Amino acid sequence: MTTIQLEQFIPASTQAVYDYVTRPALWKEWHPASRGADGHAAESLGAGARFEEDIVSAGRPRHLRWVVEQAEPGVRWAASAVMEDGSTVHLLYRFEARNTGMNFTRTLRYQVKPLHLRIANALFVWTRVQAESRLALSNLTRRFSAKR
Repeated sequence: MTTIQLEQFIPASTQAVYDYVTRPALWKEWHPASRGADGHAAESLGAGARFEEDIVSAGRPRHLRWVVEQAEPGVRWAASAVMEDGSTVHLLYRFEARNTGMNFTRTLRYQVKPLHLRIANALFVWTRVQAESRLALSNLTRRFSAKR
């Protein structure tokens, strides 16, 4: 399983960031891989909610079926997804208040099932996914910095 964990200071409240990033229909605004999620996912989703998302990650289009596993407003949010080939994704967001904003930690864990994708991931795909993740956090920070 590949794990990519990134932390970023964001000049906003934990609640503001939580409310924004837990609306999967908005992910396409800040995450370069997201192409869109179900319309009902425009709301901040709680534990047990299900939604579907289309992505293009590392140049490969994928369709994910998500379920939200944890939802503690302003603290943590976790969801897991399955793809048609059996590949899985686990996403964890953690929020920690700081004096002038908050630290946002995004942990992405994924496992690809087809052998050719496992080999490609080990060789180069994970670095592309990591770059997409870094850009996503940069976009998120820029969005909240502009609101100040």
